[in-house]
Amino acid sequence: MKKWLFILVPLLFALTGCDTNSKQGFSAKNLQQSWVLTKVDGKDITITEPRTVPGMAIDADLKVSGFGGCNRFFGQIELADQNRIRLAGMGSTKMACIQDDQATVEAVMTQSLQEWNNVALENDILTLTSEQHILTFTPEEVADEDSQ
Repeated sequence: MKKWLFILVPLLFALTGCDTNSKQGFSAKNLQQSWVLTKVDGKDITITEPRTVPGMAIDADLKVSGFGGCNRFFGQIELADQNRIRLAGMGSTKMACIQDDQATVEAVMTQSLQEWNNVALENDILTLTSEQHILTFTPEEVADEDSQ
């Protein structure tokens, strides 16, 4: 009888550790902060002073306000399934963008945000993957620490 206990007890612990119903995705609360764009399609964003770094802030109602590199934008996050989002009803200012690199980053960012994106949030890195682009964000306070 003791032999069976020595076999069954570890087996039960091993099986309870394998949760087949684990949740995938994220909660909307995880998104509620200010995010700085750090990469587009795997390439680092380099902004020289005094330019403002592209990014966005998401509030408790999932309203977004941000800066794309030349213009400010705003809209409302829509969630689908457990890991897909897009920015609906986007509006923005229409300032002329002198630097080509800023205009390119802004165009990619604003276009991608309006499409459905798969979301990955891991180790303070938010990755939005649309059919055409991958946007990588870090929380603003983490980006501030890295720049000091």
